[in-house]
Order: sequence, then C-alpha cells, then structure tokens
Amino acid sequence: MREETGKRSNKNLRKEGKVPAVIYDNSVASHIYVDAKEMRKVIYTPDTYIVTLSVDGNAINVIIRETQFHPVKEYLQHVDFLRISEDKAVEVVLPIKMVGTPVGVGTGGKLTIKLRKVKVKGIPAKLPEYIEIDVSGLELGSTIKLDEVDFGEIKVVTPISTAVASVEIPRSLRSAQDEQGEEGEGGEGETEAEAEE
Repeated sequence: MREETGKRSNKNLRKEGKVPAVIYDNSVASHIYVDAKEMRKVIYTPDTYIVTLSVDGNAINVIIRETQFHPVKEYLQHVDFLRISEDKAVEVVLPIKMVGTPVGVGTGGKLTIKLRKVKVKGIPAKLPEYIEIDVSGLELGSTIKLDEVDFGEIKVVTPISTAVASVEIPRSLRSAQDEQGEEGEGGEGETEAEAEE
C-alpha cells in the first residue's frame, strides 16, 4: 500500500523503479505501488488478462483497466486496476489463436490476420486463456468474421461484424485470373460472330 500520494511521492517511487497504481473495487479506491520490471512483463505479454497482486500479504485478483505512459520517454507512469470477483462478470481482452491451414493457402492464397484480440464479457472462472478460431475452411478471397465464431456462453463486446482473418488473392494470381477471363470473353465473342455469319 502507498502511505503517501501526490506528485512528489509518485516521482520518488518511479526513481526507485516502482509504479504508482490504484485498485478500484466498486466505489473504493486503494492506492498501491507495483514493481516496474514485473509490471512490464504483464503488459507486454499477450496471454495475460487476469493479474494476481500481493498487497501486504493479501492476494487480490484484478484486471488492468488503464495504463499511462510518459509521452516522450515512454516509461510506465501509472496503472489502474479493477478488482474482480468469481461471481461477477467482467470485460476483458482475450488473445485470438488461429488453428488450421486455410484451403485457400493451398491454392496460392495468403492468410492475412486482421484481428489479434477480442473484447469479451463473462465470469472470470469460465473465461478461457484465449479464443481459438478454426480458419481451415477459408478459401481464396474469403473472410471469417466474429459472427461466424462460436463463443459459447461468452458475450462478445467487440462488434461481431469485425473481420478476423481472410485469405488474400496474390497479385500474380489475380492477374492470371483476369487474363483468363479476358481470353474467355474474346472466345465467346468470336463464337457469336461466327454464328451470325
């Protein structure tokens, strides 16, 4: 716990390699500090969304609500945590894990990932570590969106019309298809002319 708050106190904490933070629990705000090195490990790891803090010997489960960085030097200045309970739904951001090899990749396409994380709402105990999405059925030029994914009991907060991944048609392959189309159109035109004769 932080015994003192204010700009001077916060500045001294940062010099010691610590980051001022606040835990919000409904209407109660607890002022704490965390180790800067440990906090960076949490922030820059895509697989972490629930954090267990040890505050004066008590384990508290939280999620990161907001982080503030220095605008120029980019070091972590402040963290806001939100305390969670096992029976109360929370909004968290989960990483997306793609599985399978798209059919379209086998025919010359390129898998393009458009969304790497999705915001969901659910009971912490029932939330998975990540959302698994099967992309093996994607063909050339096709896209999979969130509304095509089965999330079970989890409520999706991110707009369900958001594209997750697609199989792009390479320029070389697209040019070849265009040329074939032009040749086909010319052939049909000649047949019609011959028929008229």
